[in-house]
Amino acid sequence: MIHPGSGRPRLLLCINPGSGAGRGVGAGSEAAARLRSGGADVETLRVPGDDGTPAAARYAAALTERLRHRPGRGPDAVVVVGGDGMVHVTANVLAGTGIPLGVVPAGTGNDTVRSWGWAESGVRESTGRILRSLGHPPRSVDLARVELRPLGQGVAGPGATVVRYAVSGVNVAFDAAVNATANRLRWPRGGLRYVVAVLTELMRYRPAVLRVVVDGEPALDGPAFVLCIMNGRFIGGGMEVTPGTRVDDGILEAFHVPPLNPVRFLRVFPRVFSGRHTGIPEVTIRPARSVRIEGVEPASPPGPEAAGRGAAEHGAVVFGDGEPLGRLPATVTAADGMLAVLDDGEA
Repeated sequence: MIHPGSGRPRLLLCINPGSGAGRGVGAGSEAAARLRSGGADVETLRVPGDDGTPAAARYAAALTERLRHRPGRGPDAVVVVGGDGMVHVTANVLAGTGIPLGVVPAGTGNDTVRSWGWAESGVRESTGRILRSLGHPPRSVDLARVELRPLGQGVAGPGATVVRYAVSGVNVAFDAAVNATANRLRWPRGGLRYVVAVLTELMRYRPAVLRVVVDGEPALDGPAFVLCIMNGRFIGGGMEVTPGTRVDDGILEAFHVPPLNPVRFLRVFPRVFSGRHTGIPEVTIRPARSVRIEGVEPASPPGPEAAGRGAAEHGAVVFGDGEPLGRLPATVTAADGMLAVLDDGEA
C-alpha cells in the first residue's frame, strides 16, 4: 500500500520482449504508458544484452542488482509484463523481500494469474488492477520451496543442493518430459502447445520409478506416470490440475497418476481442462506440507527411439512453472506467505 504523502508510486517495470510469441514489446510499451498516465513513476529495468548466458539468468541478475542498489526511495513494487516463466524468475528474486509483484499477463500460458484468481485480461484491465492495488495492502501468497541438486555437471560437489521457488507447481516424471518438449516447440501458441507436447511424449515415455514421502509418511514406491506438487490450481496453459488448491493456506497438493495405457490416458486427459478428472480412480490428490521425491530408475530401459533424449524424460530433472529447476532427489515444502503481490481485493 502506498501511503498518502509518500509521493507518486514508483514502479519498476520488467518486460519480456519474447513473451507471447513477440507480444511482450508492444504490451510493455502500452503498460508503461498506462501506468504513467495513471499517476505512477515508471522505470524500465535494463537487462544486459546477450553475453552467452541464458536470458533468464541475465534478467535475474539485473533485477537483483537493481533492488540491491536503491538510490533514494526504491521501487514500491515490481511489475512484470510477460508469462509464467518471467513471473517464476521474478518471484525467485522477490521471495521473502516484501517487495510486491504486479503482473501484466503477456505469455502463452498465464497459469499464475489464474491461480491467483485473476481473469486472464489485456493490458488495459491488468494495469487498471495494478493501479487500484496501490491503494490496498499487498496480498501474501505461498510459494513452493524446492531444495534439490543443481543442474549441469561440475556445478557443485556431491551432495550439494540449491533452493528454488515455484509459484504454480513442481513437476517430475511424464509432466517434466512434456515441459521439456513444450519449451522446445515454437508452434502452436498457448495451451495448445502443451497439448501437442503431451501427444508427442505419450507414445515414447517410459514411467519413472519414484520414492515419495509426504509429511514423513511413505506415499509411493514404484512407477509413476504423472507427479505434480501443486501450489496453484493451474499448469500447462489452463489445465486445472488441483481445483481445490489455494495459494494462501500454507498447503501444497500432491497430484499422482500411475502408469496408464495411451488409450485410457487419452480418455482421461481432456477432463483436466475443466477440473473434472478428480473423481477418476487412477487420480490421487493429497494435501501436504512437505514432499520428498527420490528417483530410483526408469521402470523399463528406454528403447532405441529414446536414444539421446535428456534425463528430464525419465524423471531426473525437476521442473517448476515450466522451467527446469534441478535434479532429483528433491524436497518440496510450503513456504507460507513468501511472496507479496499487488491485489485490488476484487478477485
